[in-house]
Amino acid sequence: MDDAKGADYPQRAELIAELCGLWKAARRPLPEKWKTSVLDSEGWDLLSKLADRLARHLSFERLGRRELRDALVAAVRCYKSQEGREGRNNKQFAADVLDGLAHNPMRRTLYLGVQHLKLPHQTTVGNIRFLLLSEDHELAQSFEHFGTDAPQMVCEVEAVGGTDDLLRDRARQTAESALALVRQQVLFGGMYKIYLDQVMFGLDGKYTVRVDAEYAGAGWWRQTRPIPMDFTVGSGSDRLTKLGGLSCDYMAVAPGLRERVDTCVGWLDVAAKSDRWQIILPAVFSAMEAILVPETSSALKAGVVTVRSVAVHVALEKPFFDPDDIMLGYSLRSDLVHGTPTSSVPDKEATDFAESRRRWAFEVFRDYLVLAKTTRADAVTDIIGYLDREHCDKVCTWLEEHDGSAVVAEYKGSLAPKVPAR
Repeated sequence: MDDAKGADYPQRAELIAELCGLWKAARRPLPEKWKTSVLDSEGWDLLSKLADRLARHLSFERLGRRELRDALVAAVRCYKSQEGREGRNNKQFAADVLDGLAHNPMRRTLYLGVQHLKLPHQTTVGNIRFLLLSEDHELAQSFEHFGTDAPQMVCEVEAVGGTDDLLRDRARQTAESALALVRQQVLFGGMYKIYLDQVMFGLDGKYTVRVDAEYAGAGWWRQTRPIPMDFTVGSGSDRLTKLGGLSCDYMAVAPGLRERVDTCVGWLDVAAKSDRWQIILPAVFSAMEAILVPETSSALKAGVVTVRSVAVHVALEKPFFDPDDIMLGYSLRSDLVHGTPTSSVPDKEATDFAESRRRWAFEVFRDYLVLAKTTRADAVTDIIGYLDREHCDKVCTWLEEHDGSAVVAEYKGSLAPKVPAR
């Protein structure tokens, strides 16, 4: 049954053993600087890794990483209290904690609207079916909510997930993979030339869900139509003022820095025009590398981008984003550009995270322009030299005081003089 609690879920024994490892960490004496904490630094690392694993498990993902982390912290506090365990041994207490959090995932059939594409009714591509509403009266009725905007064709996708959002995201990923196959065949499978703008078919954002034999109503997962922008009245006037300031700072960039800045803007625009995190993350980090990593041979770019992007804000005495999120984003970006499978990453969580990275990248870019003007930099190496001399040491000190020694080591490793080959 969907949404029901139960102790029968995959990897149960492994997860119980991993949680027992957290109990072991909770029993260790805490060093003086951790006296007010429930765990030492190694224990917190174990807890974070377990929360990440549970957040990617079908039986736990409905809670999300933050709620799972809070639940594990509460369980550790309970474990350290004798009355909280009520005489249960480590394994039984771990089992009770996990079983109490686990729920059976939902299984649904989703029908996603397709635009600018028409295939014969019941055409199968991959593991989805394309259906014409004109050939299925009951299915067509489920889309009546949209009136004349209802799609002509939908694709039928089976999905499993802990939440409605995760179900839609997984269905969307499956559908887009099938549409990618169609697009590849159309573009390159014939003898005649087809251009990219002629195959811009895809999902239109409309969907309906079937639960067992009943359609559960239709909806949008996103608004696909552009919203007209008016910068002349109301809140738009403030936006116009800020746009003017951004434009002035952009135009003040020295010729020797112009190409790097324009490369950054180009990648930021790629990210801005996509709603897929698989495109957003590589784009925003490419944008940051353009203005923060002139060392073309540097293999330690994650630490460099993290430290220098924070230093940009520090140089202007402004608050900065969490460096841990920068490193996490870079790790995901590296998986994507190197072809490492990311199917275990929840789509909504990654999309929300990518949104935060877009804002982070824009904030760095905007402050970078101000810094370039303030320091009268003629080239990207002038800004990098200024940051490395004046402000990156402050960032490294802060990171080392907040468990960021690995980031600092990577940054400093990139600055080490290269030994010439013999």
